[in-house]
Amino acid sequence: MSKKITAAVVVLVLAVAMCVTLVACNTVSHDTTIVFLGDSIAEALIGPSPLGERDNYGYYALVGKTNGFNYYNHSVSGHKTSTGMAGSDGMLQVLQREDENAALLKSHIQQADIIHISILGNNVLQYNLGLLMLEVADPEFEAKYERGETLLNALHDGETMYRQPVETANKKYDANGNLIPVTFAFPPTYQDICDIVARLKELNSDATIIFQKVYNPVYEGTTLLHEEVKQELAKITDDGRFGAEGTKITTTAQIRQVAQLILDRVNGILDEYLEKHREEGKEDDFVILDINAEFNRITAMDKTEDGEVNLGADSLGRQLIYQDCTHPSNFGHAIIAGCTQDLLAQLGFASGNAVTTYKAIKIDQLERMYKDVEGFDCSSAKSAVYNAASYEDVTFAYFNAIKGYTPLY
Repeated sequence: MSKKITAAVVVLVLAVAMCVTLVACNTVSHDTTIVFLGDSIAEALIGPSPLGERDNYGYYALVGKTNGFNYYNHSVSGHKTSTGMAGSDGMLQVLQREDENAALLKSHIQQADIIHISILGNNVLQYNLGLLMLEVADPEFEAKYERGETLLNALHDGETMYRQPVETANKKYDANGNLIPVTFAFPPTYQDICDIVARLKELNSDATIIFQKVYNPVYEGTTLLHEEVKQELAKITDDGRFGAEGTKITTTAQIRQVAQLILDRVNGILDEYLEKHREEGKEDDFVILDINAEFNRITAMDKTEDGEVNLGADSLGRQLIYQDCTHPSNFGHAIIAGCTQDLLAQLGFASGNAVTTYKAIKIDQLERMYKDVEGFDCSSAKSAVYNAASYEDVTFAYFNAIKGYTPLY
């Protein structure tokens, strides 16, 4: 081995050692506490893979570790704003508890400097997404919405509505052979947000609250829609809201835009809260983390030969989503962590060592899981991560390096 190569290896090893040292020092010295609340996206039990690497892939842990925060994750899979799965408690009810089981959650919230929330997704996904999309795709949707007759009105206000089922798997019949409609018993989403914020302010009036918007998971091959729904969408003429006016709603881009309209209305509930309070002359009670816009930005980075956004099964955007077509993948969690990092920097919470610490985490993973994988150039991968300039650059360096390789656990 030449002296130049030896020197380069020594420099890289020292750099890695410095990164690891900074991880330890930063974790011990920082006094900021962040608490994560919400649903399965924040809980990160589904998505990070392998599960044993959850604390190195889940965005809650990346944000906590890279900034040296004290961090606690109290998220629960299935949580809606209120009323959870199968009639169980939702987030609001959990926050309002006064029993012994709630003592630890209450204590952590009272200690928190930052409260990070992901909660709106299940208010949509625990119902029949196909029927929601068919209703939104209807050219008469906007007129019906203004009259308060749509499912999105019910989602906002917390009403119960019924719709005829489309998916074969969801069709049920009563004893007389009559088709049973699908029930949409939505929680009062807007009021829940108001009550959640009020409860958090009651427990801790000084904490910075961050609400995360819901991203669009629809790409080619999505399993969120039954084939029967796609067939019904294909009968609807696009009025120009989703693609070329006058065409049928058949392309992935059009179907994705139908889903986006739903998410815009749901995410808009957060904007509505802030706008109403500003009109009343009040200061903002929370900050919005627009993961929807961030995922769309990453998606738009991948273009097809004709200049259109690539929404294919192997596209960059699809790589943000786990194989269940719903939750964030390892890559998706990293993008959420990076977006959060940018916001924390704006708010004055971010550690100056965050990028260096993030590099150390990724280099450690490369060493542990990929070093002995046949054909994998671990040295080049570590160099790419080490030389990355920003949090996002580290993310892309790491995931570009490991793409196509199966880690050794």
